[in-house]
Amino acid sequence: MLLASVALSNANRSFDKLYTYKIPISELEKAAPGVRVLIPFGPKNSTRIGWIIELKEGEPQFEVKEISRFLDDAPLLNDEMIKLAKWMKTRYFSNWGDCIRLMVPSGMNLKKNIIYKINKKVVNEDNIEKSKIYSSLSKSQQVIIDKLTKSNDGLPEKEIITDEEAGNDVINLLEKAFIIKKETYSQAINQKTVKAVVPSISKEEFDSLSDAGKVRSINFIRIMEILYVEEICALQDLLLIAGVNQSTVRNMVKKGWVSYCEMEIERDPLEKIEFVPHKQVEFTEDQKNALDEAIPLLNRGELQEALLHGVTGSGKTEVYIRIIEEVLKNNKTAIFLVPEISLTPQMTSQFVGKFGDKVAVQHSRLSPGERYDQWCKIRNGEIDVVVGVRSAIFAPLKNLGVIIIDEEHEHTYKSEITPKYDARHIARARCNINGCLLLLGSATPSVETYYRALNNKIRLLTMKTRPNTMPLPQTFLVDLREELKAGNRSVFSRRLMEELVDNKNKGEQSILFLNRRGYASVILCRDCGYTIKCPHCSVSLTVHSHERRMICHYCGYTELIPRKCPGCQGYSIKEFGAGTQKTEEELRNHEAGFRVLRMDMDTTSGKNGHQKIIDAFRNKEADILTGTQMVAKGHDFPEVTLVGIISADSTLFSSDYRASERTFQLITQATGRAGRGEKPGRAIVQAYNVDDYAIQTALTQNYEEFYEKEITMRMKLMVPPFCHIGSIVVSAEDEKLALRTLERLKNEIFKKYGRIPGVECSDIMPAPIFIVRNRARWRIIIKLASINTLVQLINETLDIFPKLKAKGAYLSVDIDPVGL
Repeated sequence: MLLASVALSNANRSFDKLYTYKIPISELEKAAPGVRVLIPFGPKNSTRIGWIIELKEGEPQFEVKEISRFLDDAPLLNDEMIKLAKWMKTRYFSNWGDCIRLMVPSGMNLKKNIIYKINKKVVNEDNIEKSKIYSSLSKSQQVIIDKLTKSNDGLPEKEIITDEEAGNDVINLLEKAFIIKKETYSQAINQKTVKAVVPSISKEEFDSLSDAGKVRSINFIRIMEILYVEEICALQDLLLIAGVNQSTVRNMVKKGWVSYCEMEIERDPLEKIEFVPHKQVEFTEDQKNALDEAIPLLNRGELQEALLHGVTGSGKTEVYIRIIEEVLKNNKTAIFLVPEISLTPQMTSQFVGKFGDKVAVQHSRLSPGERYDQWCKIRNGEIDVVVGVRSAIFAPLKNLGVIIIDEEHEHTYKSEITPKYDARHIARARCNINGCLLLLGSATPSVETYYRALNNKIRLLTMKTRPNTMPLPQTFLVDLREELKAGNRSVFSRRLMEELVDNKNKGEQSILFLNRRGYASVILCRDCGYTIKCPHCSVSLTVHSHERRMICHYCGYTELIPRKCPGCQGYSIKEFGAGTQKTEEELRNHEAGFRVLRMDMDTTSGKNGHQKIIDAFRNKEADILTGTQMVAKGHDFPEVTLVGIISADSTLFSSDYRASERTFQLITQATGRAGRGEKPGRAIVQAYNVDDYAIQTALTQNYEEFYEKEITMRMKLMVPPFCHIGSIVVSAEDEKLALRTLERLKNEIFKKYGRIPGVECSDIMPAPIFIVRNRARWRIIIKLASINTLVQLINETLDIFPKLKAKGAYLSVDIDPVGL
């Protein structure tokens, strides 16, 4: 007997296991791992959606239920994706459904449709009003029966259950078996279709009609010539090409020469991107050396991993393209990841310019229909190269030859929602399954990655020069303490403003980087010191100039800026700290007449928001591009010769052990945007802590010196790369409940793990943001050198938690979290 091991598509931890089902003989041809099925589940045999994970032959030793229905004609998941989901489930403390959901576009989700019909075996529809059954019903139940009697195919739930009373009536009628409930499932999104035209007669038949003088219009001939070449043509395209109107086509339909049909078309997210034909460049010696080392790693048949460490502007993208070109020659495929959606148009343009229509793009700003179409093309083998952000790591490419992760140091590759996966780890797992190369690239690699490279865990490739012998930007440090002494309270130092004006006068462009969204960081009363905080979270509200509102960036709470202080009722309310909006406003009001574009989460929230801003700046529609971290990453604007960093040391003020690393990375990446064309670049870095080693080493892009200082500090603290960190957080609306629950949980954990050598656990402490959405959050931090032991510990913690029966308390866990 052929049996299927099925995972529920939506199950909590206690029910997240594989269940054995029989496969109906009539459905044996459809049975395969990666197919969705409907199954009867539990003692009440409720209908659930599941995924077939594996098939096996055998005679079960227990009673086995049968799969009710197959929902897919072909598998949506291949063997590689199933292996990956199985690994992720344990590694990221998740369930089958959540892992698989990352691998399939939301357009593939199934919608349940409920239909109610008369049960003709019980209710005689002839003269139903005179029957005893009908008279025994309440008036409202009779209304439902009347509606259903008039419909042969039944009626959808929303037309029957219009209020709570109707819902109760339906339950009563179902219990009496007077009506039947039928459930069907349909896909949320399907292939997009348009009205099209096809020929209904052969070319020979039409030619005969024409020779007989029965084709009297040249428009008829023109349309048939087009259709005999194209075979099928969208109606609107046909009208445009042939230069006719719809009445002409309708006339031909009446004559029986053509007919209408539906034609599938692609929702193409790339149609509005300008593609620049790829120009072959002459490689520098550094690029040649990197390629000489990387290309032999492509065909080893086992996992190979390398770090490409190249200074900003050293030509890493050209190396990536050459490696992908080599992969495609061997009939393999490639995934290329970038850290920000804002970088996908630039990279996609370059890749399509080189590899043509074999390139697909994947990121969250695509419409559900676009994601569905791109995914289908990838799955069907029409695509060789996928470009995208974190989620693109799950693209169902077959025969993978390389995965490239650009700017590998970026924290955006780590998800902060369940499953809290790291795209770099998923990439390593996929390369291991496929026996191919994982290439990590960065001018400022993460300390963990560089540590692995120096210890020969992965290959290290270096590029220390820019093409055309262009130097790195000349960088100047401005001490903001001296600016204050001189009476300058603007966010712009005198030196930076002078350089901005000079750049505008020369017709050159500038980028201003500010690590903060919004208009101002905080609203403060200068009389009593009151700061306006979110009522649901323990953070200050951020000012946004639009409608003069304050917004919480954690829960979304918003309120108008008050005219007087809620604390003392005084009128000394003032905004402190400059955000991107305020910076933009100050520049626009400057006498130099700056044209300014702003790029942050607020201005890029719409469809193609990033692309529109980038295109406008590239077309020199603005003198200055200002924004948050997304302007500091990976962009290549040849006309940008000046970069200004407003508050370079703001990221140092954090309890996170990565604070210095992130400061170094942001300064180096931001200043690296200058001077990437033919003109030399310069950068102005403003800071208060001008002597900090992260700032001093970033000024000269001296990564090696920074690393030596940073690795020494981390060894003393015993933080990654010398261990892995587990975060366990318990939250509840009742602060004491959350604290008591975590105390009990910690005691249970250490009954088993407390004596294991190397386990280090912190005291219970408040989470950095203590209150979020009215819930208090307490946490502990566990350090362990062994990732496997830490994963096991946290999985057991998740199993212990429900046994504590702490109603109202919730548990959240993570390994090597983005922020501490």
